[in-house]
Amino acid sequence: DRIRVVLRNPYRAENDHHSGNRMALANIRERLALHFDAEAGIKTIATDGAYEVQIVMPYVKEKP
Repeated sequence: DRIRVVLRNPYRAENDHHSGNRMALANIRERLALHFDAEAGIKTIATDGAYEVQIVMPYVKEKP
């Protein structure tokens, strides 16, 4: 009853990251909240060598 999307990219902590990345994540978080309310969420994880974004949202079937 849920869809989970995981996006993973290489990551080095010492690199200079763009502030636009935070804005993009905030926009996605806001859109999920507007469309699915509290049923969806987004989580980010920075590990050794990888930056991961996990998005969880409800699976909704189209009505015929």
